[in-house]
Order: sequence, then C-alpha cells, then structure tokens
Amino acid sequence: MIDKRDEIARRACAAYGLTMRPGASMTPVARGAMGQIWRLDLGAERYALKELLWGADEESVRREAALTAEFAAAGVRLPGSVPARDGRFLVRLATDLGGRWLRLYQWVDGVPADPADPGVAAGVGDLLGRLHARAQACAHAHGPPPGGRPDPWYDTVPGPATWDRLARAALRQDAAWGPALASRISLLRELAALVTPVPGDRIIICHRDLHPDNVLVDASGELVLLDWDDIGEACPDRELARLLAEWHVRDGVADAAAVTRTLTAYRAAGGAGLLRDERSFGMLIASRLNFLRAQARVALDPRTAPKNRIYAADEILDTLARLPSPGLIARLLDVAAAAFG
Repeated sequence: MIDKRDEIARRACAAYGLTMRPGASMTPVARGAMGQIWRLDLGAERYALKELLWGADEESVRREAALTAEFAAAGVRLPGSVPARDGRFLVRLATDLGGRWLRLYQWVDGVPADPADPGVAAGVGDLLGRLHARAQACAHAHGPPPGGRPDPWYDTVPGPATWDRLARAALRQDAAWGPALASRISLLRELAALVTPVPGDRIIICHRDLHPDNVLVDASGELVLLDWDDIGEACPDRELARLLAEWHVRDGVADAAAVTRTLTAYRAAGGAGLLRDERSFGMLIASRLNFLRAQARVALDPRTAPKNRIYAADEILDTLARLPSPGLIARLLDVAAAAFG
C-alpha cells in the first residue's frame, strides 16, 4: 500500500521539477491556521512544502512572490518561492490526496527566535525598520500600493452582537471555550471601539504577520522572516504596535526594556512608524478579533474534522488569553513615548 505522505512528495516533485531520490522524506514541521508545513528532504536538497488548508489564489501568490523578491534583493533574509514547471506557484493535489493546494519554498535552517533575548529584541526592531524603510521608499518612488486600502481583516471588527451569538452557540454545544468567551464579551466590545479605518496617507506594504513563530535565527545570528502569505497594505504605526504586543508582552505585562530595544533599533534602521495613541493598536485588535471569530466558526461547524476542531478550540483559548487590556495599551504607549523622546 502506498503511503499517502510519500505520494504527496512524489507528486510535488513531479509538479515542481524536482528529483524524487531514494530515501527522500517529508517531515511535518509546523501547523498554522492556514496550512501544514512539511520539510521535503531530497538528499542534499531541502525544501519547505506548504499544504494549504483553505483556498488559494494564483494572482495573489504571484504578487507576494514579486514583493518578497524585492525585499530579498534589499537584504531581507527570507525563504524564496519556488515555481512549478508550468511557471505557476500553486499546485493542486488530486482528489484522492485531499485536493488541497501546495506551495514550495527554499528551505532555511535556523532556530526559533527568543523574544526575551536582548539581541533578538534589537534584531526584530532592525528587521521591521528595514522593511518599512524599503516599503516607504518604494511608495515615494512609485506611488501608493495597488489597491490602496488594507484588507478589512486589519481595520474592521465584528459587530458587537457577534460575541453574544457565538458565546450562546458555544455554551449550547458545551464547548470548553464557551465560558471563557462569554466572560470577555465586555472587553471585546471595549477593544473594538478603538479600531478605526487607516488614514490613506499612511499606507505602505507590510508583512502583516510578524510574530515570533514566523522568525528564525540562522547560524550567523541573522533573523529570517517566514510566512509572507499575508503581505499587503497596512499602516506602519499599527504594524509596529502589533509587533511590540506580540513580542514583548507576557501574561499581560510588557517588558519595557525589550520594547525600548526594539523601538531604538527600529528607528535606527529607518522605520517611520509611531505609536500615536490607542488607535495605533487597531491592527493588533482587529486581527485578533477577526481570527477569534473565524476560529469560533470553525469550531462550531458540525462539518469540521475533529483534529481541526481541536486546533480551533486551542486557538480560541489562546487568543482570549492574549487580548490586550486598556492598561497594557496605555503602558506600551508610555514606554514608546519615552523611547522616542
């Protein structure tokens, strides 16, 4: 009987023009909300193969590949996209293998980034600063990004009635996360009030998902930025605020020293983002609330596979635990004001 994993590897190699050598293997590396990452070992060659759990769009992927190529040319370390033999980046598996879409990337060796490491705190500030400086220069030279507006995921939030409806549905199903959601409805509404549309004159191309799980440290100590699936229009102020909350907050408490290191390196690298007021955290809040709603819908859907329901439930509880409080936002604004003078 043919092993399904081996068959996926074989078909991926055929589609991407790779040689399936004896002893080749496909090892699970990470699972995210959007897909499963495999390490594809082909003797001396290694690749990252992403099996997408949801739909895919070739045009969007082509834009992403072109943008990441520009950042790579500017010195940003990232895994390059590998096109298939027909020039496309997306390859669809046959129905007998699940019918999902595949993407292939160059493999990059590295270890997970530790946000508590002072060098990493400075490094991620430098990385984001270089990204924003490059994007700002492109905007000045070529005009604003095509489309001109962020995806609603980053600057709109679910209506207030959404949380009552989802909490009631979860409690009816005896979902373990139902009580946790119900207890945070007031906070969810308070945070939602801080989310406003992004001013059109402060939009550039941003990574939009620069959290610690998407950064590796290579053998030379350089940071490698992964998972560019969400690259697109955003406000640098809001991406900076989101990064600080996702990298330097633990159990609801901000590491002021780490925040200062990141902000100092960010400014030195040419980053122009500022934490202006509570609305600077709109991207953080909107993305978390939209993710929370999306995962709740997955968990409540009776058609969801058990393993995906378990994953969604874990993500819901994690997201609820990491919601920023108004006090935390005020603290981050104070540290930023002191760092920027």
